[in-house]
Amino acid sequence: MAQDMLRKRLITVLALIAVMRSFGVGQDMDSVPIRLAVLAPGDESQPFALHKVVPAVRYAVQTLVRQGGRPMEVLHRDTQCSSTYGPLAAFSLYNSGLADVLLGPLCPYVLAPIARYSAVWELPVLTAAGQNDNFDFKEPHYRLLTRMNGSYSQIGLIFLQVLKKFNWNIVALIFHNFDDRTIGNSNCYFTLGAVYTALGRKSYYKDFDETNPNVDYKAMLIEVSQ
Repeated sequence: MAQDMLRKRLITVLALIAVMRSFGVGQDMDSVPIRLAVLAPGDESQPFALHKVVPAVRYAVQTLVRQGGRPMEVLHRDTQCSSTYGPLAAFSLYNSGLADVLLGPLCPYVLAPIARYSAVWELPVLTAAGQNDNFDFKEPHYRLLTRMNGSYSQIGLIFLQVLKKFNWNIVALIFHNFDDRTIGNSNCYFTLGAVYTALGRKSYYKDFDETNPNVDYKAMLIEVSQ
């Protein structure tokens, strides 16, 4: 079900890319393939690993070609989910002139720098990630970034409506985040960060590392309740 939805979204978006890339070009250019570069981690344990994403992209491209759409080529690079090696992969694609559109990256610490560079390179970035509310501000850094799955800030607005509906006024936010900050922040951190912002940055919050077997959940809940 999820893969079918992803394929349908990709077909729609890639069709729009083909149309937009065709503006201002002659008939000769219509036969020139659009080069799609997929940026994702090679780690197969990741839900958005290359071997899971690339087949869906190729399926979408083949569907468009069968429907008479402009030809497209698909290439891919392993970002390693690294804020160092991910941008280097994008730099290599740009310097070699191999990509017209970047699909991904899917790791937030890889997406942020590449999305900023894309505005300078004039290279569109299409991603299913980037829900962090930092990406809500398109200008000046993220103007060529398109997010397929919306933003966590929308969750913040929904949360406000729930509080208003039940007349709840006292809120505490409890969320998982890594004790080891060298690996970055968790998705829970980014999700509730948007909620925290929507609440005016005044709510009490407490983080814990769910991978730490020594977390005292009872003590944490008692602390929050006070």
